[in-house]
Amino acid sequence: MGAAQWEWLEKELKTSEADFNIIVSSIQVLSGEHGFETWCNFPHEVNRLIELIGSSGARGVMVLSGDRHISEFSRMDSEPLLYPIVDFTSSGLTHAYSSFKGEVNPYRVGKVVPEVSFGWVILDFQKHKATFQIHTDGNKIVQKLTQTY
Repeated sequence: MGAAQWEWLEKELKTSEADFNIIVSSIQVLSGEHGFETWCNFPHEVNRLIELIGSSGARGVMVLSGDRHISEFSRMDSEPLLYPIVDFTSSGLTHAYSSFKGEVNPYRVGKVVPEVSFGWVILDFQKHKATFQIHTDGNKIVQKLTQTY
């Protein structure tokens, strides 16, 4: 991101009064060992984002990402984060990486879904939790992850 984008994001996170803050990225933020386009190709930028999220005081920050033709959950829990950050990759509404053979992702929770799928996020404002769901053909829920904030 450029200087203006970083400045805007910092201002928005630090002044947010929202219960949940959603960052949407065209590429994955946490998974980086697959050899494709990812924020992890720029490790200083990932560190900067994690530092910003941790220092901002913003509640319920989560990342929604795509561009992989797979779906998966990644979760990081480390300093300076006040709670674990979830990067929910939902990709493949019309195309899937059907020849997927596996790859390392130290932040993965559950399994990779290498089939046509879509993501669903349910925000529970009373219990301060988000439920992330991966749906496949026929609206079948094949995985879910719940994170309390």
